[in-house]
Amino acid sequence: MELQELLRDTWQTSLVFVGLLIFTRILGKTQVGQLTFYEYISGITIGSLAANIAAADVDKVWSHFYDLVLFVALTYAVSVVTLKSRPLRKLMDGSPTIVIENGSIVEENMHNLRYDLDELNGQLREQGVLDPAEVQYAILETTGKLSVIKKTDYQPLTKSDFNIHLPDPVFPVELIMDGVIIERNLDRQNRSKAWLEQQLGERSIHDISEVTYAGIDSKGQLFVNRKTPSNYSNKNSDE
Repeated sequence: MELQELLRDTWQTSLVFVGLLIFTRILGKTQVGQLTFYEYISGITIGSLAANIAAADVDKVWSHFYDLVLFVALTYAVSVVTLKSRPLRKLMDGSPTIVIENGSIVEENMHNLRYDLDELNGQLREQGVLDPAEVQYAILETTGKLSVIKKTDYQPLTKSDFNIHLPDPVFPVELIMDGVIIERNLDRQNRSKAWLEQQLGERSIHDISEVTYAGIDSKGQLFVNRKTPSNYSNKNSDE
């Protein structure tokens, strides 16, 4: 490969990488398992257009890049419109469909969805259900995931059933990540660096770099995960 060709491939691939990085941030971060059929097809198309840019001749790079930008802009516009218009959202994404009601399979709905019994039974087993008679409602979501609501007799008992009431969990807050204090989170918790160092000292930790992770857990307690001695000693030897 000649130097000129190498440089061309480098900047074209870098253009694709940076472009996709920006575009995916703009379009959002829906997980793959939560993609609707429309979002799935859009993602494949964007990937295909990006591949065309990386492999295109020099004189066609910006033409293909324009195609990618245009498709991303249209996808973004549709996502904005569907947020504000429920009828359009239903047209693009479809609607959740009940496939089991009160223990009985709704065959008509399954037929309309072209959703067979093997798929239904497989997804029920993934939810820990072996008998459709245990199910009050099973709903096929627009992502293709099956939501299952069991009949009352088959639902596990909870603490509230025994009149046991515990405090609601709090959202975990990270205070140290990879040996670095996240001071913004520390301030939001109305805690000082001195308090954190004192807490670590009580755990025989005298150097922040010894800590992989520390944070306020869901019970409001400080959780500290110390680096393994081998990793810490290796770091010190490197220094």
